[in-house]
Amino acid sequence: ATITRAVPPGTALLLLKMKLRILSVGGQYLTQSLRQLGHAVLSVCPDPEADIPLPHPETARNLLEQAAGRGFIPDMLFYADDGNLPLLINPESAPCPSLYYSIDTYCNPWHLPYARGFDLVLAAQKDFLSLFADEGLPAQWFPLFCRSVDEAAPFDARDIPVAFVGTLGHKNNPGREPFLRNFRALHPLVMRSGDFFPVFRRSRIVLNQTAFSEVNFRCFEAMGCGSALLMEQCGNGLDELFTPDESILPPYPKDDAAEAARIASSYLARPRQLAEIAENGRRLVAQRHTSLVRAQRLTEHCRQLRAASAQQARLDQADLRRIFVRTAFGMIASELRGPHLERHRAFFHNLATH
Repeated sequence: ATITRAVPPGTALLLLKMKLRILSVGGQYLTQSLRQLGHAVLSVCPDPEADIPLPHPETARNLLEQAAGRGFIPDMLFYADDGNLPLLINPESAPCPSLYYSIDTYCNPWHLPYARGFDLVLAAQKDFLSLFADEGLPAQWFPLFCRSVDEAAPFDARDIPVAFVGTLGHKNNPGREPFLRNFRALHPLVMRSGDFFPVFRRSRIVLNQTAFSEVNFRCFEAMGCGSALLMEQCGNGLDELFTPDESILPPYPKDDAAEAARIASSYLARPRQLAEIAENGRRLVAQRHTSLVRAQRLTEHCRQLRAASAQQARLDQADLRRIFVRTAFGMIASELRGPHLERHRAFFHNLATH
């Protein structure tokens, strides 16, 4: 969806030059790049190193008061999904334009009603745009990205043929570990959890496996490190972002370890072609899919929302939108099970019902 409200003459040019004050809540993936573009960013998240460490959910009013105490009056509110429970209790009441970046929509359906508290939704996974549209929300596809891109290095110096770095045994992805072990029974595979950079920089091929056929961070980070990406067949815009046999390896059918191992073996036997695909991927990511590129696009969305005073329509519908946000809290409460989560369940149940 596009904001179409008329902008007074001269305002558009002024907004293009204006540096923004952005209150960044949740995931701080773009904070450094936004600052690199000259914007003032106040980070708000559970990290004790954040500008405003926020270990628990807070109201928009209290959060803005804390920001004002630091002399920071935001032009924009940007809430990026960090895979955790929501930190903002009533986003629908924020007095400035707001954006919500939904990343893990596939395993957090509460994102759909919660997003009604914002002016624009940015969806990392393209297949979910229609669901946000069904909620009556303006939404844009905003793919993930890599944080940095390595300079080209001799490909033949890489000493790890195939690697995977990521979480094993996660409740949302029970098929990952069996798939990787089946692959390793057919082809050598370095499996690690934790920091991926040291491994990816030494790897010729990075194997990717996903929970719900999402185009995840690993795609971009592997390519940014100069590795050839071996990805499963999926939707969510994979074929629009990358070209098989040109910037990534041909995708394998989901959970088909034998076919994935065959593809890896075939391309490792053709090192020149494999190196070319890896370099094509690295250059593509450097040009189109870095955090700086995404920060530039986010800036465009922010300026468009400000020019249209997009928050006014939301504030006019605040009572209705609050119902949807409370629905999200009810969904969260229903999913929090077990004695160790009882306090959290009661908190979100109370938000949903009062």
